[in-house]
Amino acid sequence: MATDILQSIPSLVAAQDAAALVALEDHSDKQIRKAARKGVHTLRSRGVTIPSAEAVRSWATGANDGLRGELREAAMIDVESTPGLVRFLIAAPKAEERGYLWVASVTGRDMVADFTAYVQTDGQRTRLIREWEGTTGRHVPAAWARARIRWAREQTLASGFSVPNQLDDMLVHLGPATTARPTSFLDGKLPTEFRGAKDNVEPVLIAARAFQWPPLMDVEPTLQRVNETNPNMNAETPEDERYTALMAAASGDEGIRSALQGQVANLLEDAGHNLWLRGVDDRAAEAFALASELRTNAAPEALPWVGRLLGFQIASTLAYIQRQQQQQQQRG
Repeated sequence: MATDILQSIPSLVAAQDAAALVALEDHSDKQIRKAARKGVHTLRSRGVTIPSAEAVRSWATGANDGLRGELREAAMIDVESTPGLVRFLIAAPKAEERGYLWVASVTGRDMVADFTAYVQTDGQRTRLIREWEGTTGRHVPAAWARARIRWAREQTLASGFSVPNQLDDMLVHLGPATTARPTSFLDGKLPTEFRGAKDNVEPVLIAARAFQWPPLMDVEPTLQRVNETNPNMNAETPEDERYTALMAAASGDEGIRSALQGQVANLLEDAGHNLWLRGVDDRAAEAFALASELRTNAAPEALPWVGRLLGFQIASTLAYIQRQQQQQQQRG
């Protein structure tokens, strides 16, 4: 439709797709012609080489798609580069000999932290997909990754925050917004019998790299309650007693409860996706099971294994406070 083409022109300008813009300069719709010519002028002023209309037509009529190799799109997620953030990467072909690489960083709260659109050649896309699939041959469904990005955009705007301009430029390519948070593409495909317990969750939490997550909840009130109710507790106190005191202090804490049901569950699920991509199916299933327990339990802070996760969050919070104090001392 003409409206869709018109809406796509800003993204063509952002991607410096001069050939596509030139091809639209003779479109039957006056608004499209005007917008395309304006886009061409913008790219020319930026120093972009503008192909002639004849060259564009010769490429268009050459039907060169058969020479471009495998024209498929693929996606990947990265949960390790920046702990606490999930990066969605989508490699998608488009007209002519180039394609897009979209990279979106999303928080555990389903908020967009960053978005960048790159232009890549067919060869670059093919090599990237080959690298993603590695030895397991697995990758993320592109439609699901698109839906996660669109969902995060809507959550960000609904919370009163802006999103990167490049993300808005690419909406015509990313597809419509979803009405609910996209369910995992692994839903129903992994074992579900695992149940978290105090003594069996540490391996999966370590595999999910929960020890690297930044502070996701305010644990200082919990620590204060532990100290107030157990004034004689110290490092020599048996671990079981300290664990019981921590669980008791966290009981009923609405802030901790909300974080567990939201961003912690989300990060565990995406850690499960990452583990599955690496072929570690048993740990992936356990991560999904823990995420499900947090989401479906009315009082997730009372789950017997949550104290292990709180221990990681306490260590992360203390490290953060220490860094803040060091930075203040350096400024002073």
